[in-house]
Amino acid sequence: MGYGSRYARRGGGPPAWLIFLVAVALVFGAYYLIRGAQDFVATGGLGVDEATARAQIVASATANRVTRMATQQGGGIQLLPTGTPLPECIDFRVVVPNAVVRSGPSSAGAIVTGYPEGTVVCVISRAAPDSEWYLIDQNPRTRRIEEAFMHEEVIDAVNPTPTPSNTRTPMPSVTPAPTSENPSATPTPTPSNTLPPDFRPTIPGAPNLATITPEGTETISEANG
Repeated sequence: MGYGSRYARRGGGPPAWLIFLVAVALVFGAYYLIRGAQDFVATGGLGVDEATARAQIVASATANRVTRMATQQGGGIQLLPTGTPLPECIDFRVVVPNAVVRSGPSSAGAIVTGYPEGTVVCVISRAAPDSEWYLIDQNPRTRRIEEAFMHEEVIDAVNPTPTPSNTRTPMPSVTPAPTSENPSATPTPTPSNTLPPDFRPTIPGAPNLATITPEGTETISEANG
């Protein structure tokens, strides 16, 4: 047996410590290789300095654009348009044992799901003004409408809106004010006490007075003695 034979592994393979070092090197090499690939994809093939400069340019341009959009002439602030709010739900309740929900407003639409009797669904509106199908939102908790359709015969409104009738309400009749049963008395004119100009009172047993004729006449009547 030689001097160095006792240091050799059985079977003539490499020593364990060498295998350990090679494994560690492979692990670290794979790690740095993956990190480099990620950086390459993130920067678009640019170097670190070039990627940093481009990021600063993009950030500055974005800030300037936002400032121009928000600033109105005269220094005022112009509010940017907001998103259209979602329509409110109208609660309908399923009135059949199993209501079919379809993907379109037609019996030919694909069946999406089914609701048991008593389930409350979120109705948005009718699919069309004269349609028999309702547009519903399958999941009203989200910020978008998950469209589906249900026939009007399988659901009823929880709080129905009263429909105005076409019959006109008669106008109230005007009742005349009551009149007095006794007719009003017409006042009788009172005779005047004014005497006519040529009136002469008659005194029984008194002598006739002389009639005085104005000047220019010769007729003079004397009282009878």
